Amino acid sequence: MQFPAAVLRAADAYKPSVLADYLFSLAQAYSSFYQRSPVLKSEPAIRDSRIHLCALVAQVLAEGLHLLGIRTPRRI
Repeated sequence: MQFPAAVLRAADAYKPSVLADYLFSLAQAYSSFYQRSPVLKSEPAIRDSRIHLCALVAQVLAEGLHLLGIRTPRRI
């Protein structure tokens, strides 16, 4: 939810590092979530919402890295 604001702050300040810092923090938060919360082995309703969350995080990371000029793999 903070992605648009991070993009604007980075653009206004001419500091791509602001966006890079945001993306790094998001990746760390996602990594912690993924380690603590089973995604594929959870109940169907919970699993679906967690898969959706994973997809949204991937979308934000891909878009943010694209704005920084960093290519991302389609799959890891």
